Amino acid sequence: MNLELVELDPHRAERADLAEYVRIWRTHADPEDGAVDYDSLVARMRNPFPGLGAAGYRLVRAGDGVVGLVYLRFPEDENRHLALAEVVVHPDHRRRGIGTAAVRALLPELRARGRRVVEGWLVEAGGPGDRWARTLGFRTVRSVTRMALDLAGADRSRWVVEPPAGYRLERWTDAAPRELLASYARARCAIHDAPSGRSEFRSPDWTPRRVREAERENRAKGITQRVVAALCGDAVVGLTEVVRPPRRRDEYLQGDTAVLAAHRGRRIGLWLKGEMARWLLAEEPGLTRVSTATDSDNEHMIRVNHEMGFHITETRLVIAHGVEGIRV
Repeated sequence: MNLELVELDPHRAERADLAEYVRIWRTHADPEDGAVDYDSLVARMRNPFPGLGAAGYRLVRAGDGVVGLVYLRFPEDENRHLALAEVVVHPDHRRRGIGTAAVRALLPELRARGRRVVEGWLVEAGGPGDRWARTLGFRTVRSVTRMALDLAGADRSRWVVEPPAGYRLERWTDAAPRELLASYARARCAIHDAPSGRSEFRSPDWTPRRVREAERENRAKGITQRVVAALCGDAVVGLTEVVRPPRRRDEYLQGDTAVLAAHRGRRIGLWLKGEMARWLLAEEPGLTRVSTATDSDNEHMIRVNHEMGFHITETRLVIAHGVEGIRV
């Protein structure tokens, strides 16, 4: 097969090439992922969601036409051995070996970058991508439950939780107060206890420096972050965060909710999430939704979300394979 992977720089590429990427992407776009019109998707390509390393885009050409695309992320630090990849073939060209040929063409680059494992995220269970990946030897390493809180019809009485004795709240937008930075970083590391299946992706080892770097990256990309924190004395011992990418003005994405082990069992997570929901609606009355993704084995957090009024929208998979040994 005469197949070529063409690197696509979203800042410099011709409009015609970007339009081809958008055309292919829309054939498999997730309805939970927001608008996929040309302007929205190109803006997303130029400002990829932070925390997952450099992004890469490829057009898959066969003959004179574009028949597919590849979307890549290259995490760093704890995850520098890992590549995240999404291969999409236009439905009119599937079952001809194009996706497999695209993976084969990618492997030298992955090896050159020192990436030993490749993962695909939020794959539809039993869908075309899942079935194809299994022929290459990929296996499921995690199940992810996606949930949403529709604010317009929510029962707001669920958000009123009695504050645990001995704790108080602090909240901020975009940057943690200097005096709370160190304890906030420590509390964020409590997320390491959360179930993550057998995925090799690891949450950051948060330090004050890394917190500030993440805050700067969010600001540079136009992402709003809100945090509600639980304090015991003068230290942060629990938190919940939400972020809003610039392309989604009516929706926040729920990030981490974490409580240090010594402070669990006091319904602090539910208290924090309830306070967050009330704050969001007070500040942004046009907001319609908060969405989240939780490991399907995290029964505690799924139960907390249900208490808040979240409902399950779908379950997706994370699939993985070592770079060496993929059956191509």
